Amino acid sequence: MKKLFDKVFPFLIICLFLLLILTVIRTSVFGQVEEDKHVYFEIVFLLLLAVLGEIAVTYLKQPSVMILMVLGILMSPSFLSLSFSHLGISLTPPNILRFDEVIHVFAQIGAIVLLFKVGLHSKIETVFSRKNMFVATAGVILPFVAGYIYASITGGDFAYSMFLGAALTATSVGVTVALLKEMNLLKERFAQVIIGAAIIDDVLGLLVLSFVLNVSGGADSFMPLLQTFASAAVFLVGGIFAGNYFLNYLDRKEMSSRRLMAVLAFMLFYSYVAEFIQLSAIVGAFISGLIISRSRHIKQIEDSTYGLEILFVPIFFITLGMLVDVDSLYVYSLAIIVITAIAVLSKVIACSLAAYASKLNSKESLLVGVGMAPRGEVALIIAAIGLTKGVLDVSQYSIISAMALLTTFLVPPILGYLLKNKK
Repeated sequence: MKKLFDKVFPFLIICLFLLLILTVIRTSVFGQVEEDKHVYFEIVFLLLLAVLGEIAVTYLKQPSVMILMVLGILMSPSFLSLSFSHLGISLTPPNILRFDEVIHVFAQIGAIVLLFKVGLHSKIETVFSRKNMFVATAGVILPFVAGYIYASITGGDFAYSMFLGAALTATSVGVTVALLKEMNLLKERFAQVIIGAAIIDDVLGLLVLSFVLNVSGGADSFMPLLQTFASAAVFLVGGIFAGNYFLNYLDRKEMSSRRLMAVLAFMLFYSYVAEFIQLSAIVGAFISGLIISRSRHIKQIEDSTYGLEILFVPIFFITLGMLVDVDSLYVYSLAIIVITAIAVLSKVIACSLAAYASKLNSKESLLVGVGMAPRGEVALIIAAIGLTKGVLDVSQYSIISAMALLTTFLVPPILGYLLKNKK
């Protein structure tokens, strides 16, 4: 009898536990739960989505940014509502992620950590070279002008035209670098130009963003614009020089938990200062990473911050995908296709010509142009800022984010083909 009890009792407890878990999940997905309690379920759900994203990356061989964005779109309220209506399901779609303040903060930290890690992989000397600056500047001016003109011609207001132009200036470092790394081409001359110019592109794009934020309320706001550029120049140049003192402190002794906390405080402080002067927190995070990249403890810092990366960055990309209004994608499909074509062609033409003028041969120049075409994370960040500031509506945000997503889809196979046929 005792043996039977020892076998049956654990089985019953497990069944009751599974029933409890299923009840909790059902109530969390379809029922009403207080926000301060539901947030834990949201975080768990986002992390499980990130795990699913990593599995999809392994099998689909696509950049994780794209996969996480797609997962976010599939879980968005607009997509679920559309799916339920087409399938004839009378139930109310589940409202799993409610975008409460905690999730928003997690997503913001994800953006900061992402740009900090990009900075850690960069070197000031190679990033800010004259050649890279020339390619990056060309890759900012033409796309911005093209985006602004297209939006103005098609009836967009001043603010939307400015934000579309700003979104087209960005370049995704992660997508192109991942492909170059996979093909062992990071040390090639054209690859160095792509990486350096892409990073400068993002800084310039964020400067353009600060410009847009200041003048989107009116074209005559020159004083705030001048103040922003002056503050940005002081912060970028002064921040790098002042960071040397922190670097000396960091490298004085061996790495410890206290020094790691100081690094994180340094990253967040620079992010705060950049946000305070209306430059954008992610610029501060990138500059802090750029400074820390010269530390002798760089490997330990990179390993120690990996946990932050895998926790916060996927949440950032998933929540960005969830902001997409799927109905708008269908309604504005023609505009999205045209804007995507403008985004790719303007970058390829501008950056290829600038690279060719910088003494790269024609094949290398074309590779630079195509490699600079993905918009990715910074364009999404610009669109998200426009949405949160109330400058863009949901449909306009969806158009810009769809363009960023499509360039992320289209460019890798084109670049891969060109790299394989480089010789």
